[in-house]
Amino acid sequence: MANNSFLIKGWAMTLMSALIAFGKESILASNNGVFYLVAMAGILVPFWWLDAFYLRQERLFRKVYQRAIEDPAANNRTRFDMNPNDLTGSVQSVWKLMFTDFMKWFYLSFLSLILLAIVGILAGFFV
Repeated sequence: MANNSFLIKGWAMTLMSALIAFGKESILASNNGVFYLVAMAGILVPFWWLDAFYLRQERLFRKVYQRAIEDPAANNRTRFDMNPNDLTGSVQSVWKLMFTDFMKWFYLSFLSLILLAIVGILAGFFV
């Protein structure tokens, strides 16, 4: 599951770069570029959520594995339970994981650049 985070960040960066490359004339040409940038932010946020979701799933399954190691009844596999639903309270929610240090700096850097471009367009710096 750790590979999912790498892949999601890679796809988000690739998609944001491609959208900027293909839409650079329409972004800076007029105030319609603001809508394009807002759409880019709307595309980036689900990637951020999905990254946090997979991180949460990884932490849940680590708890399941830890429970299986520590449970002596699980050694003979008579009571082996892989259901992570009863462990959900022991792991942070997806929304809290979205704002952990290592995750927020990657996505907030993109969002801050988008916000800076929106402010620049509305202030008339790119005319």
